[in-house]
Amino acid sequence: MEGMKKSYKHSGFHTARLHHRRAVLCFILVAVMSFGSASPLFAVPEDGPAPAASLPGTGSITTDLAPEVERPFGTGDSEADSEEARELLARATPAQRAELESFYAQLDAIDRETEIAVEEYNAARTRLEAIATNIEISEQDVAILVEAFDLQAQRLGERAVEIYRGSNDVLLGLLFEAESLSDLLERINIANKMVEADTDLMARIRLQRAALENSIQQLSLDESEAASLEFEMRARMIEVTARNEDRKQELRDQNFAMLRLFEAEQLQRMLAEQELAFSIQDGNNRDIVIEPGSPVETAMTLRGVPYLWGGASRRGFDCSGLMRFIFAQHGINLPHHSGSQVLQGSRVVGALQPGDLVFFGTPIHHVGMYVGGGYFIHAPRSGEVVSLRSLASRSDMVAARRLDWQPREGAPR
Repeated sequence: MEGMKKSYKHSGFHTARLHHRRAVLCFILVAVMSFGSASPLFAVPEDGPAPAASLPGTGSITTDLAPEVERPFGTGDSEADSEEARELLARATPAQRAELESFYAQLDAIDRETEIAVEEYNAARTRLEAIATNIEISEQDVAILVEAFDLQAQRLGERAVEIYRGSNDVLLGLLFEAESLSDLLERINIANKMVEADTDLMARIRLQRAALENSIQQLSLDESEAASLEFEMRARMIEVTARNEDRKQELRDQNFAMLRLFEAEQLQRMLAEQELAFSIQDGNNRDIVIEPGSPVETAMTLRGVPYLWGGASRRGFDCSGLMRFIFAQHGINLPHHSGSQVLQGSRVVGALQPGDLVFFGTPIHHVGMYVGGGYFIHAPRSGEVVSLRSLASRSDMVAARRLDWQPREGAPR
């Protein structure tokens, strides 16, 4: 049985097609990561020094640390910086304002492509984990059926030996204990039915075992394909993210005059977000009141954690990983994929409530949590941190879901 499990689990990994695809992808990854080694972009999403996912027979896709969050516009004196930024924005002409909006639009388009690649990888990883769980459950079921089959076969064997050894006594008993011919026929019929029932039970157990073994074989093939897809999506995500970081840098280099205005705007946004967060935490914001033990309270403790693709811990978060981490502390196990999270809970009808999930983009590629007062909290993009943002600043919200969460027990993790 153990040998059968091993052969099932690895039957799909040794085809020439998969080896060829892996070789091509590994070449792309080595090239991309060698090119980007001077300014690392990525980090392993799990806690601790866990290796990145890989396929049997291939090298791991290693990843480096995420970039430090750059502080825009800074001289080190936040008050002086803020004043300088305000003056620069105040002097901006309508044409410069329009150019700044265009600059933001181009950056948003690049980030959208990156977010889609990240969430496609998350979806592939979620599917692979689900298949692995199904295989484990099916193998446990097969083990139970094998045990039941062996036990039933042992009982039938023992009964057959007893009948063989005492066959004359059985026949004499049927003849002499029968009160009439009809009684004798009835006794023979009952004995035959007992044998038929045992045989039928054996046949059904055998069929169930065969069906489960076939299911494990198919799941193993699915696991092979899912692992290959997960590998491809990871490779694509790394390639897309690295390329887009280069595109964003080129965009900044080509718009040097606009970059100062952009940095001033970013600084003003950051300071406004900090001021909003402080007013909420101090209880001075009447529009946003944090309920003790709520997901919003949990989320607010994560402000400032850096964005990290595939991240779902305090080392770093991507958008769906942040929601997964928060709601795990409130009795809900969310998948690490925004396109799957939008299927959880119930559709929001009417006004949003604190703790509701809000989804963005078509296809859905971003998720955050509504905190009240027209704001949501999210993990925005590479180079930024978990922060609050006005819902009105996004024009691509497409759905909202409400989860049946439980109050958190103890302090936030």
